[in-house]
Amino acid sequence: MKSSASRPRSRGPAGALRGAAVLLVLSTVAPTGVAQADTAGVVVCTTSSTWTYSPGVVLVPRPISTRVHDRYTSCASPSGSGVTGGSSSFTVEREAGCLEPVAAVPETRVITWDDGRTSTFSYTVTVSSVPGFDLVTKTGTITAGEYAGHVAQATQAAPTPDLPRCLGQGVQRQTALGTFVIV
Repeated sequence: MKSSASRPRSRGPAGALRGAAVLLVLSTVAPTGVAQADTAGVVVCTTSSTWTYSPGVVLVPRPISTRVHDRYTSCASPSGSGVTGGSSSFTVEREAGCLEPVAAVPETRVITWDDGRTSTFSYTVTVSSVPGFDLVTKTGTITAGEYAGHVAQATQAAPTPDLPRCLGQGVQRQTALGTFVIV
């Protein structure tokens, strides 16, 4: 998470989030380094995420616990796997502050698909800031379960918090929209 008081916000957070999600869908259908012919993927989903911080994220980095809940919806599977949606929830401990970008860190999550199958996604998270929102990219591999051995990437956009939200108790919750692709 990174914030800047000079970032303009011509639309509200929901509008910026929708606009960023449209850009993501149009520009990140396949993970970095995947051949163009493979862009249809094994599974392609839209995502929505909620991140809850305890304590809240303030101006300077401090240790926080982040509860992450992701929903995978509108999944399409050209390979015919039948997955239409899923979810994952987990908690991660790290340092974060509004004025410092989150360092590239490894994470692992288990995705539970709507048919009861699971996929373990091991990846590295990077955050890039552009005016009005942060782009969160998670690139890695499905290491166990359904689709084991396949490359995967999640790309999400979250509105950048206004600087005043980083004061006092800090930012306690953020949401993001994006895409998730397994190839």
